[in-house]
Amino acid sequence: MKRFLKGLLLLGIAAALTACGAKSETASSVVTVLPEPASSNAATAPAPEHSMQLPESSTADASDIHAGMDAEIDLTLLSDTVVNAEVYNMLVTPENYTDKIVRMTGEYQEYIDEQTGELYHSCVIYDALACCQQGVEFVLTDGDYPEEGAPITVVGRYETYTTPYYDYFHLVDGVRE
Repeated sequence: MKRFLKGLLLLGIAAALTACGAKSETASSVVTVLPEPASSNAATAPAPEHSMQLPESSTADASDIHAGMDAEIDLTLLSDTVVNAEVYNMLVTPENYTDKIVRMTGEYQEYIDEQTGELYHSCVIYDALACCQQGVEFVLTDGDYPEEGAPITVVGRYETYTTPYYDYFHLVDGVRE
């Protein structure tokens, strides 16, 4: 029995060591799987513009602060899962979002910092299963915040700011839709 277990153990070690070997040249890759483009123009065509125009009614009633501006990042058009991924990207790569106009829909929540007593306003976005959530802080130009827990759609300009301890981001010049 011991001899059998030793043999099995050696076989397992040998399998593990061979799995760590060099990559085979016949391994599949995206380049080898995808077909060549049908025409040479397809590879040189410019990338499509992804900014989306806000509807006239959405900015005209709230305020003219964002009138005529494109919502460069419209989170209202994305699925719950993709929204959470995009908000995470906003957190980890703020340089890609600075000064861009963002539109989002979620639940309004307030937070009071117990150390400073400062009141923060956020739009909380839930994932597809409503088990995970991410809040995006925002500041409205008119200061007309809804009741806590109410649904809210906000358009604002992405901006970062630094405290003595952390870097944060929020939407400024915000308007409700």
